Amino acid sequence: MLKGWIARCSHVGLLWSLFWVCNVDGLIEIVEEQRCHDYRFRLTCRDLDTHIAILEAWYTTLEDYYDTNTTHASLKLKTENDSELNRVYIYSSPKHNGIYEPANHSIFENISNSSLDYNESSSVNDSLTNDLDVTVDYVNNSECGAVTFARSYGSSREGDKRRVVVERSSSRNLRAPLSYRCTGINHCSFVLAQDYAPAVSWPPGVVYIKYACFDDTLSIHYCNREVQVAVSGADSEGYMRTPGYPHFYVGEECHWRIRVNPEQRIRLTLLDVSLRTIGPFEESCTDFIAVEDSNGESMFTSCDQVELPLKLLSTTDTVDVTVQVKSEGAYPKRGVLLHYKSIGCVTLPEPSEGYLVYRNSDVAHYMCNVNYVFSDTRQRARLLWCYDDNRWNDTVPLCVVEAALTAVGNNSDSGGDEKDTKLPPHDEPNMMVDIVIPSLLIAALFIGNAFIVLIIYKYRKRKNEEIDDEFNTIPLSVNGNVHSAGNAV
Repeated sequence: MLKGWIARCSHVGLLWSLFWVCNVDGLIEIVEEQRCHDYRFRLTCRDLDTHIAILEAWYTTLEDYYDTNTTHASLKLKTENDSELNRVYIYSSPKHNGIYEPANHSIFENISNSSLDYNESSSVNDSLTNDLDVTVDYVNNSECGAVTFARSYGSSREGDKRRVVVERSSSRNLRAPLSYRCTGINHCSFVLAQDYAPAVSWPPGVVYIKYACFDDTLSIHYCNREVQVAVSGADSEGYMRTPGYPHFYVGEECHWRIRVNPEQRIRLTLLDVSLRTIGPFEESCTDFIAVEDSNGESMFTSCDQVELPLKLLSTTDTVDVTVQVKSEGAYPKRGVLLHYKSIGCVTLPEPSEGYLVYRNSDVAHYMCNVNYVFSDTRQRARLLWCYDDNRWNDTVPLCVVEAALTAVGNNSDSGGDEKDTKLPPHDEPNMMVDIVIPSLLIAALFIGNAFIVLIIYKYRKRKNEEIDDEFNTIPLSVNGNVHSAGNAV
C-alpha cells in the first residue's frame, strides 16, 4: 500500500511539473483526466486570472468500463474524418496530353502505429497524436485496474469535426455536482464519495473529468457589449458570463451582440445556466436567457440548467444574447456562462490563371485554366480541407504554363552544364515581332491621321475662298442705285 501511495505521489508530481513547464497555445486550455473512483481530483489552472469551466464529468462502473474494451487506441484523440483528412487528392496527366485523372494518395502510408507501455509516461506528440497539439499526457495502469490518464492541450485544436464522440450511455453524469463545486473558480478538489452523497453506495468505477481554463480578465463580463470575433487564432473564441458569476447574478438585463466574418457562422456553447427556475405558483420563467439570430429566428430560450454543454450554431454572421432578469437585487444563483467561437474558413482568393470549382464548410476545390498547373505540385487541381481552427490545410499558389514548367524541369533533370534554361521556341522573345512591327504600325497610324487632317484642312480652306468670291460678286441695290459690294456703306 505504501508503494502504491509513493507511486501515486510521483505520478501527481510529474503531472504538475508538466503542467507548469509546458506552454499551451491559445487563450483557453483544455484538461482531461481519468482516474479511479476514490481518487482526489485537484482541478487547477496555471494562471491566477484563469477560471475553471466544467465541460464533462462521468462516472462508469468497472464492469461497464471493461465492456467498452478500452485500449491504447481508444485513448487517442481521434477524429471523425481522419481517413479523409489523411488523403491528398491528386489530378495527374500520365501521358501529358491534357487529360487529367484523379488519384488518391495517403500521406501516412508508411507510418505504423507505435505501442505504449502503460507503466511509463510518454509524450503524446510521439505516441498518441500529432493533430491536436497536446502538450501533456500521462498514461498508467491504476490500482483499480483501469487505464488512467491526464492530458492538456490548446482549445484551438478542439472542435466538432475533429473529435469522435465517446459512448456514455452506461455512464452517470457528474457535471451538475462538479459544476456547483468548481466552475468559476481557479482551483478546487473533488472526491466522488465525499462531495457527492449518492455516490457512497456506488460500486468501484472510473471517473472522467474534462474542464477548460479561460482567462477571466479577457472574458466578456460586462453587459451591453458588441464583440467582433476574429477569423482564426486565439481571438476567434472566448467566454461570456453575467456579472457576479459564479456567486450571484444581479437584477438587470444583460445583452451581448456577437459578430463574425460574413463567410463564417457563430457557435455558442451554453456551459452553465443557473437562474431562477419556475416557482410553484408561476407559469413561466421569471429570469431567462434568450439567443436570437440576426434574421429574427429564436435559437434558444430557457431558464433551466443544462445537463451537458448545449451547442448552438447560427445561420447568419450575427447573434444576439440576452439574459432577461426580473428578480430584484442579487439573486443567490450562479448566473450564465457561455463560450463563443467563429466557425468556418474564409475563401482564399482565386489564382490569376485559375478558378474556384466548388466549396462547402469542409472543402474547397480549385482548378487552373487549361494548359496551366499549380507551381508547387505541377497539378491542375487542388483540394483544401478546412480545420476546426478555421485554417485551410494548404494555400493556393500561382498557376503557371505547364509546357514552360515541364521544359524547366526537364533541363534541370538532364544534368547539363548550361546555366541558362532555354525556353520552348514559341516562348522565346523576338525583337522584330515584339517591338519593331508594333512600333511601325503605330507610326503609320500617326502619319495616316496627320495626312487625313491635312486633307480636311485644305478642303475647308478652299471652300471658304469660293464662298468669299461669290459674296463679292453679288450686286446690292439701295434706293434704286446699284452699287458693288465693295462700295456699299
